[in-house]
Amino acid sequence: MKHIFRIFIVAVFAIFALNTEASAQKKKEAEVTFSVNVDCPACVKKLESNLPFEKGVKDLKVSLEDQTVWFKYQEGKTTKEELAKAIEKFGYKVSEIKKEEEKK
Repeated sequence: MKHIFRIFIVAVFAIFALNTEASAQKKKEAEVTFSVNVDCPACVKKLESNLPFEKGVKDLKVSLEDQTVWFKYQEGKTTKEELAKAIEKFGYKVSEIKKEEEKK
């Protein structure tokens, strides 16, 4: 009976540990900025009203002045490439801005 109780306790801790690790990986957030050829307020509105519904998107900012789209997203649910494709499907050319380029 003691062995069964010990096995039960170990199993409960193992399940808890695996669940905690899996949920931590799912919640890992990343950021990416794209250069996008937006040239009018209507373009900005179109992107702002459609892109938040892409899977994994937590936040976004579209800048007409800088011609950029910035995303905060969950890495386990989407990728930079998928986000770029989401912008491209509205007819815009997209290229990622690397961190070094942002500072210049």
